[in-house]
Amino acid sequence: MVSFCADIDRLFTELPFLDRCKAARESGFSSVEFTMPENIGLGELGDAAAYKGLKVAVITMPAEQLALAFEKKSKQKFLNALDDFIDKADFLECKKLFIPAQELPPDTFEIQREAFASALHAAASRVRQAGMKILLGFRNPQDMPEAYPASTLEVLELLDELNDDRAFAYLFDIYQAQSCEGGLSNTIDSLISLIGHIRIAGVPTGEEPDMGEINYDYLLSLLETQGYQGHIGCSYTPRLTTAEGLKWIQKYV
Repeated sequence: MVSFCADIDRLFTELPFLDRCKAARESGFSSVEFTMPENIGLGELGDAAAYKGLKVAVITMPAEQLALAFEKKSKQKFLNALDDFIDKADFLECKKLFIPAQELPPDTFEIQREAFASALHAAASRVRQAGMKILLGFRNPQDMPEAYPASTLEVLELLDELNDDRAFAYLFDIYQAQSCEGGLSNTIDSLISLIGHIRIAGVPTGEEPDMGEINYDYLLSLLETQGYQGHIGCSYTPRLTTAEGLKWIQKYV
């Protein structure tokens, strides 16, 4: 049976951030994912994220820290920020760190991409030593026109360049993939060993996954058949309140 995770950057946003953890647990989720908040004490965050056995599945690096990885001159600052990020993730007992796609202007694309790859190479030993993995994903160019990575292929090229499956894995966002490339079942079949986390949402609206183009009954069954052991991140914008929109999940739990 698949294990669902609440992305509280997008779910339960009608509540203060720390209260979202409690709401997620009381709605039946066993884990949460989120961007590391800058204005909440780590002790407070840890208490909220452990509510009634709740776990933290994935933490996303804040944009301000991530931006340092795309400039050669700020590589060491990025690595210092990563060390702090790893320490916080370790406190929260989270083993997966997500580094999302960023916008790279065409005139500086090659320089910034090279800086990013170099920063990730340097980061690998740090996450391996901590027993963690960095997850890499992409944004579709309709939602983020100058995104990098902007496709499964670009993520795979980067993973191939890094060549370290102990330190890196693919965050497969089904909404992003369906929005620009399709072939979802083929991606799952061929890349299951590289996938460290999955996110779902309805397409094209980005709302609950019970409506739209994607047959989630089939995809979730395929993931079970393939032996996927990770979490399924519910990363969508509710049509109304989060609680009202969670009826869709009942047939899967």
